[in-house]
Amino acid sequence: MKKTIQQHFYFSIGIGLFSVFMGFGLKIFLATVIAKNDLALYYTAIDIFSFSLLVLIGFRSSMVVTYTKLKEDKGILKIFRYFILGAILISWAFVLPYVKHNFNLEVDYWYLVATILSMSLYLYLSNQLAMYRLYSVMNKTSFIEPLLSIIWFVLAFYVSGAHGLQSLFIMSSMSSLSLSLYIYIYKRNKPNEPIIKRVILDEEMKSFIKKSLISTLEFSSGMILIYLSIFFFNHYYSIDEVGDFQVVTKPILMYMITLFVFPVFRFLLPELSKLYYQNEKEAIIKLKFWFYRFSFLVSLVFIVSIYFFGEELIAFLFPEQYAGAYLYLSHLSFFFIFIMLNAYQIAFIKASGAFRLALYIRLSGLAFFVISFYLTKLYSESSIVVVFGLDIAYLGMFLFSWIVERNINKKNVKIS
Repeated sequence: MKKTIQQHFYFSIGIGLFSVFMGFGLKIFLATVIAKNDLALYYTAIDIFSFSLLVLIGFRSSMVVTYTKLKEDKGILKIFRYFILGAILISWAFVLPYVKHNFNLEVDYWYLVATILSMSLYLYLSNQLAMYRLYSVMNKTSFIEPLLSIIWFVLAFYVSGAHGLQSLFIMSSMSSLSLSLYIYIYKRNKPNEPIIKRVILDEEMKSFIKKSLISTLEFSSGMILIYLSIFFFNHYYSIDEVGDFQVVTKPILMYMITLFVFPVFRFLLPELSKLYYQNEKEAIIKLKFWFYRFSFLVSLVFIVSIYFFGEELIAFLFPEQYAGAYLYLSHLSFFFIFIMLNAYQIAFIKASGAFRLALYIRLSGLAFFVISFYLTKLYSESSIVVVFGLDIAYLGMFLFSWIVERNINKKNVKIS
């Protein structure tokens, strides 16, 4: 029996929890067998590589929407591959030398090349899963990803005898290659990969490129909001307050976003795009009401958990000097509902084709944050004003998105 989109969504949350626990457990294990400096350099290098390939993530939404609208994948994949090739060449020319020499990585250059190539291949194929709406394969891939990392590290470290950075980069590159092979096998019922040749840039393909670049900026804006809050903490407040936010508050917030917000773009966006272009208004309304009920339930549980058990939970998981993080989490928990609802609204807006409006909403969040932070700081020197600024940003984006979503429904036309 074919699963509903709600079942895929719930299943992805369960897999997300599994991946979080496995990933966290792997980090703890690596900390016992890998030198602290090597581990820090590895994760820094992976973060830089991921950031350099950010354009590939931005393509996912536009691939989903354009394919749903046109039902033609060859032009989309050809253009996407050219952008991937460009990202790889730029990374090879600038990012890899920077990482290798600036951090003095004691690992052969080809380890870094293999890592960037394997990460690019995995992102290329995983974007196709969203485009073709292969939800089951997406969930299976998320499930086996941490397992493959563990398997390849054991093989590299204990079987082949590689140590330090070598074992870590072998784990990373081979895990990505294994995932790529898995995806390629499971999507073999789809058309073969188009051959590399010149792409005919008609108006639809030009629109696809424009939406992809706008989507990249929109995704980046959402990430900048978090990093801007870190900048304010570092610039205006003590190292203790920075630690409370960096070590406790931000990771818990990011885990909540990973579990309950990212699946919106992985599963609901492709489904909303299909329903929008098939003009199935009732199905969209039902999906919206279901997600709103689910969001209220998740947010209520989050609020109750933090309000009644937050202090004890932080004391159990972290040393006592991090107790101040409770105040940050208690404020953020009341506004998490707006993060979830805004994610749905952004997904619907992008599903309708209004990528530029989605970007404006994200940029407005940055403006709401900066303005509310500095205005509140005039009356309070407490570091809680940073978190309050985040709260206002999420609330502001929700209200802005609500207006845009309402206008799209009123017009009842497909926005190009």
